[in-house]
Amino acid sequence: MPIKERVIAKGGIKLFKIFGIQISLNYSWFIIFALIAWTLATGYFPQARPYLATSTYWVAGLISTLLLFVSVLLHELSHSLVALAHGLKIRGITLFIFGGVAQIAKEPEDAKTELRMAIAGPLSSLVLAVLFWGLSQFVKAISPSSIAVTIFFYLFLINFILALFNLIPGFPLDGGRILRAYLWKKSGDQEKATKTASNVGRWFGNILLFLGFINLFWGRFLNGAWLILIGIFLQQAATEAYELANLLGSIAGIKVKEAMNEDVVSISSQLALDYVVKEFFLRYRYNCFPVVDGEKLLGTITVDDVKEVPRELWSETEVYQAMKTLPKELIISPEDDVASSFKKMLYSGEKSLPVVEDGRLVGIITRGDVLKLFHLKRKFGGW
Repeated sequence: MPIKERVIAKGGIKLFKIFGIQISLNYSWFIIFALIAWTLATGYFPQARPYLATSTYWVAGLISTLLLFVSVLLHELSHSLVALAHGLKIRGITLFIFGGVAQIAKEPEDAKTELRMAIAGPLSSLVLAVLFWGLSQFVKAISPSSIAVTIFFYLFLINFILALFNLIPGFPLDGGRILRAYLWKKSGDQEKATKTASNVGRWFGNILLFLGFINLFWGRFLNGAWLILIGIFLQQAATEAYELANLLGSIAGIKVKEAMNEDVVSISSQLALDYVVKEFFLRYRYNCFPVVDGEKLLGTITVDDVKEVPRELWSETEVYQAMKTLPKELIISPEDDVASSFKKMLYSGEKSLPVVEDGRLVGIITRGDVLKLFHLKRKFGGW
């Protein structure tokens, strides 16, 4: 069994890859797909094209919903391709209930890259809007009564709205990222720019909540529910971004050696998995252990890594066969900055990082270690 390198779509279904980027569906996507298709088939198309067969409306609704999510995917893919062009790794793109999200391995290192990545999404949606408008006019000229005219017009309208909505200057929307890039370029302080853009995002979230409740009061329950859900989503995302910026600013300048755990429990690469489960995972109750050969770090092994091996093979499978290797950027030094190390954990999806000095494993730092440090700093007012 070879050493594995895996791309995991947590809480979702992996579909395919485009330009090496894993495309996945979150389970919540099926809810929104069904809701949009139902709304189009029972409301939009019967009103726009009356007197057609019910089956025609449902076919049109399903086709339109599929093309809508293709549009969302292209929107997110445009962000990802710009990121790849600037040397940033993309962990994948996941479609979920509120659209899609590109999982970038780390934040852009400068404001110019941030701006280019942010503006790519709305531009792609505008291009798609123009394309679907042209198709609607082309089909209309050939067959004015065709339902394809209505399908293409709907896709023109939704892509145009998607572009405008994403240009709202509230983080983490694309417009908020554009605002952050401008403030970052102007001040040179990314954390400060993030806080300002996030505050704007929270205000827009409140506005959407207010408009949602107004719609409910007027009896427009579906519109109201959508606005409230999007408002809550935007408000929560902006709040998380603000709190993260606050955390990173608080721990900036602190070295890894001041926060890491030096009492590391490591596992030899030659041990059998059944022994490791009993003597390490069940005994220490850690989710992840560094794997070593002597004092040299080889990689890490987690509960999920072990579970991927059939239980009947544990006794004959050694740790090095089930572990995963870590890229160089996820192996840190005691002299590295805690804030940058925490970012690496967040964007890589890792919960802990090994600390290596002169080729030797000297410690480990977890997200929990960083959060404890942050809370202590807050209690003592910084130091």
